[in-house]
Amino acid sequence: MQKKKKESRAMVYALLAMGVAVLLYSLIFPLIKWQHYLICAGVALLVGRIVYVMAQGLDTSKEAPVQQQIPKTGDAAADSLVEKGQEMMAQIREENEKIPDAELTEQMNRLDDVSSRIFHTVAEQPGKAPQIRRFMDYYLPTTLKMLQGYRKMEERHVSGQEAQNTRTQIRRAMDVVLKAFDKQLNALYHDDMLDLSTDIDVMETMLRQDGLVESGIKGEQANE
Repeated sequence: MQKKKKESRAMVYALLAMGVAVLLYSLIFPLIKWQHYLICAGVALLVGRIVYVMAQGLDTSKEAPVQQQIPKTGDAAADSLVEKGQEMMAQIREENEKIPDAELTEQMNRLDDVSSRIFHTVAEQPGKAPQIRRFMDYYLPTTLKMLQGYRKMEERHVSGQEAQNTRTQIRRAMDVVLKAFDKQLNALYHDDMLDLSTDIDVMETMLRQDGLVESGIKGEQANE
């Protein structure tokens, strides 16, 4: 969808540039013989081609994050969950491409990145799959539903105060969803962080018992 929009926009720019080129050429050089018209046409085509190529590269919108392939874990439940999540994110990206809203696009790109990290975490540690069950069963489907509603309003050119309020509510809701997704990712690492903190405490105790440090690791960090 984005590619087609870029090509259409580039074609319009190219046609305008060709028209300007013909006008300028006719003002500078006389168009008397057929060779003159041939040269004018050649110049216009060349200018149009250059503008077309340049216009295709003038895309200032932020590209969606590049998706990395998530390997299978061998755990049927975890693999099924991750696959389902990736399918929903693909639908969310598809809806996002149809909505010409820079703010919403930025939000969805960030959501895409966080979701990808969540799925990679579950793929690396399949035992964490149950922790994202609500994320999968409610948050992602609801996000997709909101985007579909927004897209339909845009396609049907729904106007009025109520429609504008709904659009604003959806953007605000997406901010809330992003914060929730970030918390979901942090929650997946909560036990890991507790384990690391425990390991540090045990190492501290052993280092002090062996007379290798005085205040321990945390104390050494505080003194730095």
